[in-house]
Amino acid sequence: MIKVGLVVLATVLGAVLHKFNIPIPWILGGILAALIVQIVQTDTISWSKKIRDYALLVIGYGTGRYVDFSILDVLSGQAIGIVTTTLVSVIACIFVSLCMTKFQQLDFHSVLMGILPGGFTQMTAMVDDDKRINPNIVTVYQSLRLLTIVVSVPFMVINFLGASVSNDVATLTYHGGIPFWLVLPFTLVGAMLFTKLGMAIPYLLGSIAVAASAALIMGKLNTPPDWLMTIAQLYIGIYVGAGLNVKELKKIAKTLPAVFAGIGFMLLVSVAFAYFLSDYYGFSLITAFLAMAPGGLAEMCLTGISTGENVTIILTYQLFRFLFLNLAVPPAMIKYFGPSEK
Repeated sequence: MIKVGLVVLATVLGAVLHKFNIPIPWILGGILAALIVQIVQTDTISWSKKIRDYALLVIGYGTGRYVDFSILDVLSGQAIGIVTTTLVSVIACIFVSLCMTKFQQLDFHSVLMGILPGGFTQMTAMVDDDKRINPNIVTVYQSLRLLTIVVSVPFMVINFLGASVSNDVATLTYHGGIPFWLVLPFTLVGAMLFTKLGMAIPYLLGSIAVAASAALIMGKLNTPPDWLMTIAQLYIGIYVGAGLNVKELKKIAKTLPAVFAGIGFMLLVSVAFAYFLSDYYGFSLITAFLAMAPGGLAEMCLTGISTGENVTIILTYQLFRFLFLNLAVPPAMIKYFGPSEK
């Protein structure tokens, strides 16, 4: 009964957050619901990792379907800019993490995972692969990073970079291609293969690989139905929330001013480097900034749509960074911190 009530509470909270246009509302609803249940019953709760893994298949499909030949064309023509942009973002994150480690006496490993713009779901999923990482720090910092940037970036491009909101009501939703149910079952095969190969977060990366391959071979893939994405995000949020510790969260609250300062620094770096991108490749400063900004892939693209910017450029840069971080971070962490403790 507790788990049924947990799902109901998560759904209600997610719906409220969605109503107020809060980013990743269903994931946050799941996290908040799990925390509330832990506080009320003063005990930890458990949530099936297998259910979370199946939810990652849906998220992976939703990410991999974006890949098409226009993105490959941008990659081949702007490889230097794309790689450099990603490296600048990573270096800025490392600098912020080192400062917070020194002045806030926090674990560098955990702070870095909490600051890296590799996607909330993806970074929190990596926590399972190494028990040395503090899930409380990663979850709180990733939530604040995404929320702050998703809210501040549209404000910045309109009020400081001169963007204007267009009347284009287009979204990233697509229903004129290959049905999602034809491809989604094969994402499980990709996940099993990646598991066999010993890859990190195999259910996510295996699903992305299958969806991306299908998109290139078969053409544009349809968007997953809203109800399926909602369920997947709710279950991921509940799983993340179940792994948090209320007492630890209270300690982390003291470091929040430093977190916001670090996020502000990352945004300033993004604006500064956007000038270089804009000048070198000839697209607008706003497009360059949205391509560079350390926010959510979908959110930055939707901001680009609403302001009439080059969404293909934004999507390519954001998607490359997302995939690079998800593929490169696990082995890099092992190289620097040693073998993970599972």
